[in-house]
Amino acid sequence: MDTATDQLRSPSSETPAPGTTDSVALLAHLVSFNTTSNLTDLPLITWTGQWMDAHGIPWTLSHNQDGTKANLHAIIGPRTKGGLAFAGHVDTVPVEGQDWTSDPFVLRDDGSHLVARGAADMKGFVACMLAAVPDIARMPLAKPLHMIFTFDEEISCDGARVAMKDATEQNLLPEWCVVGEPTLMVPVIAHKGRLAVRLTVQGKPGHSSRPDEGVNALHALGEAMAWVAAEARRFALEGRQVDGFEPPHTTIQIGTARGGTALNIIPEYAEAEIEWRTVPGDDAHALLSRMESALNETTGRWMKQADPDCGLTFEVLNELPPLALSANDLLATTVRQAAGSNGEGFVSYGTEAGIYQQAGMNSIVCGPGSIEQAHRPDEWIERDQLTRCDAFLRDMVRRVCLPADVATPEDTK
Repeated sequence: MDTATDQLRSPSSETPAPGTTDSVALLAHLVSFNTTSNLTDLPLITWTGQWMDAHGIPWTLSHNQDGTKANLHAIIGPRTKGGLAFAGHVDTVPVEGQDWTSDPFVLRDDGSHLVARGAADMKGFVACMLAAVPDIARMPLAKPLHMIFTFDEEISCDGARVAMKDATEQNLLPEWCVVGEPTLMVPVIAHKGRLAVRLTVQGKPGHSSRPDEGVNALHALGEAMAWVAAEARRFALEGRQVDGFEPPHTTIQIGTARGGTALNIIPEYAEAEIEWRTVPGDDAHALLSRMESALNETTGRWMKQADPDCGLTFEVLNELPPLALSANDLLATTVRQAAGSNGEGFVSYGTEAGIYQQAGMNSIVCGPGSIEQAHRPDEWIERDQLTRCDAFLRDMVRRVCLPADVATPEDTK
């Protein structure tokens, strides 16, 4: 799947006709666009704009810095801020190196399972959003229904940041937002944040027979790794505990480390990538500052005493704020009612919802499919999950966007 032809794969020739409310047919079309994060999403976004045009829905784009990717923000009903938003990302993770039993970009129907890259994460929800457009467009909305389609969730979540900047500048920020990551249609009111950092260690080379003439970067990295291991234990034993998460505390780990060239050469350079997963209430940047201070006072000090050009550098690679919504919040109550759920959940992975909440939208996560199927070969979603999501989206719009004196289920028939 790594040839130029595969990367520029054309979408399915069976383009869904305007007016259809068949989310399975729309999913089949969406997965035929290869929107792996290292590729452009513009063909899919262009087609989404055409879908909105066919139903008389206004929309705008916001782009990444080089213009190769775009978000789409469509508004049904009054073109104002407030109201309700449905949000979904259109990029996916790669398929290279995975053992697929069929073409990842052609939807395969196994009866109850629909198999394709992105079927669960999260083109299933996006398909349901698009399938709802014809019905919602006929509703007499008193409040706007926003549909936000974003890029780069799988690598940086910068698409969501660009979308929020654009909506804020245009004075079109929604009040409530449902992010349709796969939760088996169970509302998720909280998730952990994530901060990824690269630690770079600059040492001084030399021959291993004269360690006094060099500064060993790997020794310094080893001290940093030992500090991280101790910090991980501190979080588990003494850190903030938030019931609902597994594990219920902030975590830290080193995921990659490298350095050195030969056994008889003092390593001049080493680096590691470090990740915090923070529970709501813990400030990831404060935790990073704690690490910087501790290591600069110990490891960094002896390195600079040996040579002023040596030391430690910390570079933020990616960050995602946590999500925290009260179970008693009206948004949570409304989503539980529309989804037919008796409760809500917490998850340890991150989503764009934390960015949306930080921007000023009250946000929650609820969508079709299981996160257990995401990013795997033969990724799949149950057909029934799409059916449930179809009903959920329309019910949310009726509860939030229709005038109070308008009857609910019959309006779109």
